[in-house]
Amino acid sequence: MAKKRRELVAHRFEGERFEDHGLDIDVLPDLIAYKTLLVETAKELWRKSHQDRQRLPKNFEESLSLKFYELRGGSTIVPLMREVEYGDGELPFEAAPDELDDAVMLVADTIEAVAAETLIPERLPKSAIPLFANYGKTLREGESFLQDIPRRPTPVRYSIQVRDQLAVRSQVDYEDILELAGEVRSADLDGLNFSLRLDDGSKIPGKFSAEQEDLIVGALREHASRRLRVRGRVEFAGPSGKVKRIVAVQDVSVLALGDILYDLSVRPIWETVAEVGASVPVEEWARVPEDLSKRLDGYLYGLEPKSGR
Repeated sequence: MAKKRRELVAHRFEGERFEDHGLDIDVLPDLIAYKTLLVETAKELWRKSHQDRQRLPKNFEESLSLKFYELRGGSTIVPLMREVEYGDGELPFEAAPDELDDAVMLVADTIEAVAAETLIPERLPKSAIPLFANYGKTLREGESFLQDIPRRPTPVRYSIQVRDQLAVRSQVDYEDILELAGEVRSADLDGLNFSLRLDDGSKIPGKFSAEQEDLIVGALREHASRRLRVRGRVEFAGPSGKVKRIVAVQDVSVLALGDILYDLSVRPIWETVAEVGASVPVEEWARVPEDLSKRLDGYLYGLEPKSGR
C-alpha cells in the first residue's frame, strides 16, 4: 500500500509569541484538543448518517490520523495533513470528502456563528460543544488561531472571546436524538404526556403524539410485564448531560419484560476474553495442564475422576 498526503486544515498562530515563525511548544495541547474535537464530531456525524448500524467501522478512529511535517512562515503556520492509502497499481486520485472533512467545516461554521452571535449549526453534535473548552486553552490576550481550510475561501478566526462564549453555551440545556427503554408509569391522554421509569429508577417525562396513544396506553396497562422502547428528541441538562425530558417521540415499540435490551455498541465479551488471554505471558500458558478440561475438579478440589468416567 502506498500513501498520499493531503492538507486538511492549516493552523495559523497569530500573536507576539509567533512572530519569529517558531512554534511555542506550550500550544501543542491545543492541536491535540483540536484533533479530539474533530474526531469526536466525525464519529457522531457517522452515527447520525448510519442510524441502522450501532458500531463504528473497524479502525474508524485510526483512519482519522493527523500529522504535521513542517512549520510555514507568515506568522507561524502548522499544516495538518491526512495520509490516504491506495493499493499498488492504483492511481492516487483525490479521495472524496468524508466525516473528518465534514467535521472540519462544521467546527469552522460553529466558530463563525459564535463570533457573529448567531445560532450554532444544528448539525453540530451537542456532545462536541464542551470539547471546545480545551481548544484554545493556551491562548493569551491578543492571540488567535486562524484556520485555513482548502475548501473555504477565507480563514476562520478562533479567539479567547469565541472560546469563552462557547463555554457559556455548553452550560445551557440542549437537545439531541436518543433511544431509551423503561417502564411506563403514567399517561395523560388530555395533555399527551407520559413518564418512563428507567432501570436506574429515574423517571423521565415525555410527550407523545395521538398516533402513538395506543402503544403508550397499552404499555401502561401491562407495565408489570412490558417495557417501552422510545427513540426521539431528548432534552439534556447542561453541563451534566443528564436526560431531562423527551421532547418528541419519533419511534416507539413495546417489548415483553423477557426481551433482551442490549446495546450493540458495547464491546463483545469474547473480544474482552481474547484480550485478557493475550495479556497472559506465554510461560504462564505453558503451565496449564493439557487435561485441565477433563480433570477440572481434580485440579480445583483434589478429586480423582470416578471409574468408568
